[in-house]
Amino acid sequence: MPGALTHRIRAWRDDTRRAIVSRFFDREKPEVERLEGLRRVLFVRWDAKWGDSVVFSFVPRELQRHGISVEVIATSEMGPMFRDQFGVDAVHETKKRPGYGEIRRLARRIGPVDLVVFFSHLANHRAVYLLSQLQATHIAGLDDSVGLVDLKLGAATRGKHFAEKYLSLLERCGVQGADTRYIVPREEQSEKSVSAFLQGRRPFVCLNAYSKGSARSLNLETAKRLIELLLNQLSEHDVCVLSAPGKQQEVEGLCRQMADERVFCLPETQTIYDNIELIARADALVSGITATVHMADGLGVPSFVLFPFDPADRDDWHSRHPLSVNFLAEPSEPLDVNRLDWARLETEFCAFSAALQPPHGGQAAATSA
Repeated sequence: MPGALTHRIRAWRDDTRRAIVSRFFDREKPEVERLEGLRRVLFVRWDAKWGDSVVFSFVPRELQRHGISVEVIATSEMGPMFRDQFGVDAVHETKKRPGYGEIRRLARRIGPVDLVVFFSHLANHRAVYLLSQLQATHIAGLDDSVGLVDLKLGAATRGKHFAEKYLSLLERCGVQGADTRYIVPREEQSEKSVSAFLQGRRPFVCLNAYSKGSARSLNLETAKRLIELLLNQLSEHDVCVLSAPGKQQEVEGLCRQMADERVFCLPETQTIYDNIELIARADALVSGITATVHMADGLGVPSFVLFPFDPADRDDWHSRHPLSVNFLAEPSEPLDVNRLDWARLETEFCAFSAALQPPHGGQAAATSA
């Protein structure tokens, strides 16, 4: 109950801040359907994380192919990925939650741009203020309630995967037939160390059980039951349990509890690049965390994805691989990926595992509704 009360208080505070900033800084602009002659496009990515950044990765490449300069606003932690891995033309670094003064200085440094893209469903008070300060000819966004957004794509792309939302943006900017394949960052040292670690091992499936948020993290009972399902359904495969920051001890403990030599983990996992290399060499991924799912998509690896009961979130971030299954947990308050209908899950997992094995290959597993 205290948690629910805190959530309501924070929501009221955020709504109040948004209303005040909108009152003084938002203004209605005439809507546009298509844009032409773009030369400089700026993406607001100050809240970017690894998974959604991978989904975004094809966008700079496709705009640049049409002679359009691509810039991003990002944190110092994420800036190198946009610059070095995705090849954007400029990164404007800022804090994730800058103050109004910092936002004004940032906008002055950036100067005039043809198009600003803010692709979050809800523009908070900082976002509305930033959009009001940037010298943008046009603004594209998913929050259709913002008057400053003149290329409104919220209702127009509702129910589509985020990659398809970006594709709609590209088409409105005159980029047709875009290649939506992701770029997955990789690191040479991790490639070498993981390759050496896996030398001589049997085919395997990755399990990603741990997330920062409790709604998506698999509890011990769920993780063990999924591993048992994997071992039974895929007799020719082993199971690799992926680690996460601060979770190595827990991961190693889970592997010991399974007491099966077919269950293993990478000792002393150092970085996310280690997990990327494990996924790249796996035949499939089972995960409740969509960041690794997007990486698997980019690497051509099918996923069995577990979602808390949030159909809109599943629509935004499901796996796009043709063999993947995107499975919704049962309704719960609060949301919990562990609230699973195991009879339904086992039926769908049977079809998924059959599609991974050559004697039964070629049939795409059905995606859950």
